[in-house]
Amino acid sequence: MDNTRLCCPFFVWYNLKKENFEVAKGRGNYYNMKKKTIYFVVIVIVLLICIIAFFKPLSLSNIARENNQIKMVLNEFGVRNGEAYIDSTDYQAITAEQKSAILALLEKYTYRRTFGTLFSDGSISGLGDKMLSIYVYADVSLVGSIFMSSSGEIAVNEKSYHMKNAEQFIEQIIEIMGQAN
Repeated sequence: MDNTRLCCPFFVWYNLKKENFEVAKGRGNYYNMKKKTIYFVVIVIVLLICIIAFFKPLSLSNIARENNQIKMVLNEFGVRNGEAYIDSTDYQAITAEQKSAILALLEKYTYRRTFGTLFSDGSISGLGDKMLSIYVYADVSLVGSIFMSSSGEIAVNEKSYHMKNAEQFIEQIIEIMGQAN
């Protein structure tokens, strides 16, 4: 018998197996690459959803409830006759009508997280010309606080945020509180 004939089927079988292995190996790389791409896309989508959820608007109405007490202090900053001044107005005695108007106003306005919200200590750098401090009490304990500047920076429960219409909100609070006077 010829050696090539004996070896030939073995070589053909070996070559076929090797060829299939190479094809499968190549296909595995393709599938592995496809899996990695799918994982990457899924991670990017999850990350985008988390970012969208993080920056969604938050309601100011979550801070105060009907059964809470609300106390406020308004500070106005400016310069008169070349000297700086701070006019401070305490709103400690808030009537039931004013409280319901304030709660309705809180429902209308929203605020957003910023990139610095996670690491903030509640400090506000841009004060503007007005600063409104709202304190929310349950009986005698403080349960929430909002510090709002007319520049749009606010601090809610010791975290910094941004509010689009802060100056308009402050003016409406002044109107509500001025109705009793």
